[in-house]
Amino acid sequence: TVTYFATTGDPLADISEDMAAEQKARAVYENLIDLATDEDVIQPLLFLRQRELVHFAKFKELYDYYKEKYAK
Repeated sequence: TVTYFATTGDPLADISEDMAAEQKARAVYENLIDLATDEDVIQPLLFLRQRELVHFAKFKELYDYYKEKYAK
């Protein structure tokens, strides 16, 4: 639903917000990993944490691209 979709129209601001969301999710997974003792719980959390790292890296690439392309 578009109710939850927020955009400013500024690619750098929007991508920065996406990068922040990925970092927040990563931090949550790391905290859960630290609390967990069951390997069957830890392994999926490690996968999800890695996914956030990859997403962040891809958003960073896009951010750098837009920053260079539209630098004033």
